[in-house]
Amino acid sequence: MASPLITVIMPVYNSVQYIEKAIKSVLTQTYSQLELLIIDDGSNDGTREIINQQKALDDRIQLICLQNQGSGAARNEGIRRANGDYIAFIDADDYYDPNFLLKGIEQIKKGYDCIVYNYQRFNGDQETLYRVEPTPLNSYSAVWNKLYQRECWQNLLFPQDMKIEDFEVIPIAVGSAKKIGYVPDTFYYYRIHQTSITHQTDIGEAREAVKACQLLFENMKRKAVSFNQSNLVIYINSFLYSHLYTCISRLSTRDEKKAALHIITTYSKALNTQVFNSSKTLVASSKLKQLRNDLMIALFKAGWFNGGLLLVNLMAKLFGKRGVK
Repeated sequence: MASPLITVIMPVYNSVQYIEKAIKSVLTQTYSQLELLIIDDGSNDGTREIINQQKALDDRIQLICLQNQGSGAARNEGIRRANGDYIAFIDADDYYDPNFLLKGIEQIKKGYDCIVYNYQRFNGDQETLYRVEPTPLNSYSAVWNKLYQRECWQNLLFPQDMKIEDFEVIPIAVGSAKKIGYVPDTFYYYRIHQTSITHQTDIGEAREAVKACQLLFENMKRKAVSFNQSNLVIYINSFLYSHLYTCISRLSTRDEKKAALHIITTYSKALNTQVFNSSKTLVASSKLKQLRNDLMIALFKAGWFNGGLLLVNLMAKLFGKRGVK
């Protein structure tokens, strides 16, 4: 039996500092039956020159050039152009362990059609292991710690006008698999740095958080993918909690904080009442977290934003959990 071809999709924009390491981590995989589609989204910092240098050394690289359409559009272009039986993703500032693809192929040979991996999050010398589960809602809502059979992406694309683009798509792709496999060791390395798009916050984040939830339900309906109701309520509410916390902690003015609070809690309250039959504004997975959510929202609504943040952080310190996921 011939080894299946894997398409690795790498969206790129102004990543001159990291791109060479990312590319080499793909090309030096112990599983070599791959094509690397690099979709450059209008880089102007020397990134494209590095890509062309690597491309001259390895004909498995294809460079596709777009003009500032965003990472969602870049990934969609990669999906459209993929020739592989399987699809993997990597961000241009991250890197693979040399056995990333091989470990996935070993699982595929056992009959799995979507493989999820634990991942290592690093910021300089500080590293943290994140463990996931082989389920659509607990495999982590990022595209890159997985290997997918091509069919998982049939009739499924990323939103092209949003920064929040994984949450509403990844559970659908994973949920489209007939059998989900799991690699317990760490084979994906995710870089955190202050220029990451996820560290830039404005009032649009609150609106996008609501829109992402709406798109998730639309994708579920369109792809006929369903989830366990108790898992879905926690997946959505944890996401809304995280973005509410981020907005309140990072937005600069009280008016912006009030607006973000109104946008997220109005939606979450209606959703939990109408869809999940709960009277809670933000449903949590335990009694302690529910107390945290209820007190935090009460303080926020009273205008005590710093007090609400202090409460969350204090409870995180006392009970060994962080305020921000």
